[in-house]
Amino acid sequence: MRDLAFSYSRLIFSKTNDCIFGKRGIRMNEQVSMTVLVIDDDAHIRTAIGKFLIARGHTVIEAANGERGVEVVESQAVDIVITDVKMPKMDGFEVLRRVRSVAPETEVIVITGVKEAENAFRALREGAFDFFNKPFKVEELNAAIQRTVRYQMIRKEKDRVQDRLDQFVAQERERSGLNALIGESEAVVRMKVEIQQVAATDHTTVLIVGETGTGKELVARAVHSESDRAGGPFVPVNCSAIPGNLFESAFFGHKKGAFTDARADQKGHFEMADGGTLFLDEIGDMPLDMQVRLLRVLEDRCIRPVGSSDEIAVDVRVVAATNRALGVAVRDGSFREDLYYRLNVFAIQVPPLRERVGDVLFLARHFLANCARNLGKSLVGFSREAEELLQRQVFPGNVRMLKNAVERAAILCGNGEIEADDLDFDLVGDGFGDRWVEQVVQSFSEDQMNLPAVERVLLQEALRRTEGNQVQAAALLGVSRMVLRNRMKRYGL
Repeated sequence: MRDLAFSYSRLIFSKTNDCIFGKRGIRMNEQVSMTVLVIDDDAHIRTAIGKFLIARGHTVIEAANGERGVEVVESQAVDIVITDVKMPKMDGFEVLRRVRSVAPETEVIVITGVKEAENAFRALREGAFDFFNKPFKVEELNAAIQRTVRYQMIRKEKDRVQDRLDQFVAQERERSGLNALIGESEAVVRMKVEIQQVAATDHTTVLIVGETGTGKELVARAVHSESDRAGGPFVPVNCSAIPGNLFESAFFGHKKGAFTDARADQKGHFEMADGGTLFLDEIGDMPLDMQVRLLRVLEDRCIRPVGSSDEIAVDVRVVAATNRALGVAVRDGSFREDLYYRLNVFAIQVPPLRERVGDVLFLARHFLANCARNLGKSLVGFSREAEELLQRQVFPGNVRMLKNAVERAAILCGNGEIEADDLDFDLVGDGFGDRWVEQVVQSFSEDQMNLPAVERVLLQEALRRTEGNQVQAAALLGVSRMVLRNRMKRYGL
């Protein structure tokens, strides 16, 4: 006890033992404040340790016996408990057990006698973080405290990082699962059912077909998120954006020295997606020679990096997407028939927005809520006129066009409601100028194109552009008003 006579000239501490977490992680030479409970039936020891800890910036609570100490831990948050072993009624081992039971995140340091090595080992076996001997020097006490403080800070930082990671994962799953597919139309409900059905399989290849802007990647992410592969990687690849001479290296990787610029080993998309899902967007734009290699990987589930003689087994589900009519591409020779059938094991058709008109307002409100949050604005919704305009609008650019229109309106308007005048569809990438008829026709894929569907959309767009004026709409289409009215009656417009 006398070794702890408090002469501050003896408080020589190692600065490198102090640590705190900052923006860049652990920073040294800064003080960390902890709440420390000191339990000892010797008042002199409690006082001496308390003064030592207070001088180091810690908050100290004292307890004269084990029962009182446990009551403190049960009633308030304590970071560290320092307890003597030999105490009447409740000894230090019982304190240790009780603390570990009621507050598992609280670390316990045990004070033992110099000749009580067995007690020290027993305390560590039962869950104590550290110990020091009595009588002790301040250096021993300081070392035990600093080791415990360092561990506490590392664990708290780890918990904080884990919490942020868990939140991020939850948000990503919310954005990439079925919840990301906004809408209640029959077409969307049917699509969600199909996603759940194919997600329950493990290796089944999926082909997603839909027009530009319909959200094919969201569907692919939903297949991944709803499957047992959700914990694995999701690797999206735009096949149309990879130069032809880099296709093999991009997909299968390469070894150092395989070609001039191969300065190190590089994994390809298949290896990066191992255990997860590889999403091949715009699969119809893949060169024929690469189609042969892709077919072999799908059949053998092995890849060979460029410059390597060894094959690597990969566990990957392939999900492909296209806005082209692959059946037509097969007939004209630009897409291999065997690969088409290998990819088209389970097809999911993503409906264009014109086939899910009832979802337009759901989508628009969803996009507006996101914009309000990102812009820090109080945007409460759309006016009645704006909602009517949204429901009348033809969206050849599909969901992407709607999203762009809402985002533009949110940026330009103030707080409150989005008015009809805030929505300008001619400036959000629909391409509707003098070539609007051509644009409408081109918005249909070859598989979906039929005269009634195209005619109906042309009528809708003509009426929108003339604000419902039938005479002007008929003139715009180059037909008589009677023909226009007959067509409107036929399509229920």
